Amino acid sequence: LVYVTDANSAGEKVGAVPFPESRNAVNSYPITALRESKSPAVAQMFVDLVTGPDGERALTDAGFVVP
Repeated sequence: LVYVTDANSAGEKVGAVPFPESRNAVNSYPITALRESKSPAVAQMFVDLVTGPDGERALTDAGFVVP
């Protein structure tokens, strides 16, 4: 049993069997730039990329739901 995003990334290497109950499962993936980072500006740029339009598009293309 794996996340749909994992199955999607495996392509045709695996088969998928959807089950409706899984729609009720919600997983959160928080992101932040750490204050103690060696490169806080670069860390913040990464956060901005992931949470911006390009990052959101990449996440949805991979099967994630963006809040």
